[in-house]
Parts: sequence; structure tokens; C-alpha cells
Amino acid sequence: MGSRRRLLSLTIVTLGAAATLAGDADAGPSKGRARFHPDWEKHASTRYGAMDAAACSSELTRRGVAFTPVAEARGVRIPVRLPKDVGGVLYRTEAPKHVRDAGPYDVFDCRLVLALSDFSRVLAAHDIDEVRMFSAWRPPGTAWDPDREGTRHAGGLAMDAGRFGKKLAPGETERVWLDVEKDYHGRLGAPSCGASAAPPVPATAEARELRSIACEAADQHFFTSILTPNYDRAHRNHFHLEVTPDVRWYLVL
Repeated sequence: MGSRRRLLSLTIVTLGAAATLAGDADAGPSKGRARFHPDWEKHASTRYGAMDAAACSSELTRRGVAFTPVAEARGVRIPVRLPKDVGGVLYRTEAPKHVRDAGPYDVFDCRLVLALSDFSRVLAAHDIDEVRMFSAWRPPGTAWDPDREGTRHAGGLAMDAGRFGKKLAPGETERVWLDVEKDYHGRLGAPSCGASAAPPVPATAEARELRSIACEAADQHFFTSILTPNYDRAHRNHFHLEVTPDVRWYLVL
């Protein structure tokens, strides 16, 4: 697989192939482009993807990110849980705490957590301090080779973020949420970022802010892939945020 990725990374790849490499396994028909980037080795996502367990854990510790190693998570190279916020932002599923503490969907690969640590700076600028996700890790089937490292959700290297919660102001008791499914207002196949981006319709304040969050992260290359509702119907209700090791392309749609 490594040599195949390197070969594909030297060209612009249609998303029909890139969905298998970079998107969800069930991403479906694709309409955008995955692109080779000449400065790929300088990207944060590239550095994180190349880290081993010792280097990644050491960097999380240096940043003051609390994490709990997970003894075993099939397919995940460096599995961890996040008992607290990451850089001031709490990343969690909707499940109650006792379920999150034991269930699979709140397990992350350490390398994805480094990208989320960077992403927290973007979110803080938008007064976001909580992200509700559908999952990070999705355990592969029982037939999975225990020595095989997964990618995307099977490797704990991708997170599907559905809602972004604003900080409570003094006196407020009810959190304001930016909901990707309700508020993104995108268009299938249209670029979300860059000069050719299609603006949200209607261009509500929530839609503009969600677009800004995605594109600010894209500009800084914390993630190899950022898939929005513009990618396909399977992504209508979340941002897919992924670190992909050993590739030279990036994908934003």
C-alpha cells in the first residue's frame, strides 16, 4: 500500500481513488480533486503522520495535553483517550461519560490528537470550546489482522465532527451550537475554500462561520483531508478531519 500511495501522490488523483485513500470507506461517488502539494513535507499533518509512539506522546506531554494510553485498540497504532479538553476544546461523542470512558468511538490515534491540538487554536478564535463528534475510531471487523495498522477511522486517524459549541458568556445557561447539517448550506461538488469556492446559500452567520472554521484549518494543513457536506451526501452532517501518513497529497472539499 505504501508504494501505491507514493505513486498516486505524484499526480493529481481523482476522488474516486482518493475516497478510498483519504475519505470515509463509504464516501461514495466523488466530485473533487486530491492534489499533490510541493511543500508536503513541511505540513503539520505530514510531520504528525510520521511520528512513532514515543515522539507523539512526548509532544502531547510538552503541549500539556492530558491523555490516557489505551492498552489495545485493533488497527490503531498509538491509541489514546482524552480525559480533558485539548488546548481548551473538549472533543467528545454525544454518549454519557461512563460510555465514553469505555466505548470505542472516543479512542483517537495520538497523531490525530496533535492535529486537534492545532485545530483548537482555530476554534478558540471562534469562541468554540466543545466539539461533538460521531466517532473517531471505528473498530474494524474481527477478521482484521491484529498486526495491521488502519487508516482513516479504522486507525483512529479521522474524526467526524457534527456540532461546534460556543463558550457560555457570563449569565448564559444554554450553549449555542453550530450544527453542520443544519447550518453549513453548501452545494454538492462545489469547492468550500479558495478562489473558486461557492458561498453558502443562504449565507447565514452560522454558515459563514462554519465555512471559515474549515478553511482556516485547511490553510494551515493540520489535516491531510477535510471533507465537508459539499463532498457527498454521506458527509451532509459532519466535517471529516483526517491525518493520513505517508502521502504527498491533500484533499479539501
